[in-house]
Amino acid sequence: MTNVVVGAGSGMGIAVARKLAPRGRLIIADYNLAGVETLAAELGGDVTAVKCDITDQADIDALFAKVDDLEALVVTAGLSTSQAEGRRILQVNLAGVAQLLKAAEPKLREGTVGVCFASQSGYLVPHVPELFDVLDKPLEPDLLDRLDEFFEVDNRGLAYQASKRGVHRLARNLAHTWGRKGARILSLSPGINDTPMNRGDEANNPEVMAKIIADSPLGRRGTPEEIANVVAFLTSPDASYMTGSDVLVDGGMVTALPSYAWEGKLRAHQPA
Repeated sequence: MTNVVVGAGSGMGIAVARKLAPRGRLIIADYNLAGVETLAAELGGDVTAVKCDITDQADIDALFAKVDDLEALVVTAGLSTSQAEGRRILQVNLAGVAQLLKAAEPKLREGTVGVCFASQSGYLVPHVPELFDVLDKPLEPDLLDRLDEFFEVDNRGLAYQASKRGVHRLARNLAHTWGRKGARILSLSPGINDTPMNRGDEANNPEVMAKIIADSPLGRRGTPEEIANVVAFLTSPDASYMTGSDVLVDGGMVTALPSYAWEGKLRAHQPA
């Protein structure tokens, strides 16, 4: 049996890989090959490091060629607002994840579990059915053009939130496809975590981010290990009746998120 963690080169991906390593054969993949090679050396055992850009079909095919019996696929890979422009964020966080999941389908079998990282910020996207219809087709070649009819896709914050809302819906929409093979799929939405990525985002909006953390019920950031603990549960038989839903792991932080991000930003559409 093989567990696969994509995005294992940093932050929460590293924590997830460390948590799953004792289960047996593990493939850790990342755009940054050096990062996963270092982690593989640390973990020891039956661990294989692979370079994978989830927007590159050749990389994805090479990854799954190494998988013989897929037990769990955990996708932590993604870009934040401090790392890329809006279009690239959507290409990686939504289209790339969908591309990866499509390639995984031939490997599904009874008991396979998929967990795709989304974000608490996905809950801020207004409920616009027409927008959701576009998010529900992430592999369409005109995805970005169609989304641009609803909001400025070059806006990093809106693009990030929309990409993560799309991941919520991706897990929900694929539940039947996976379920027919006896497999489960979920999304997982962390809050602000103590990772290099989140620290980079905080540096761009220090006052806003500090207020969100302070106003949240637990009043602190999460840790990668706390997220990895939830992933370990979701990918275990103990969560055997969970599929198609998003698991919010944010210390209640979603209750403190500012709600003004989309005000005046929707183009010719209003929330239902």
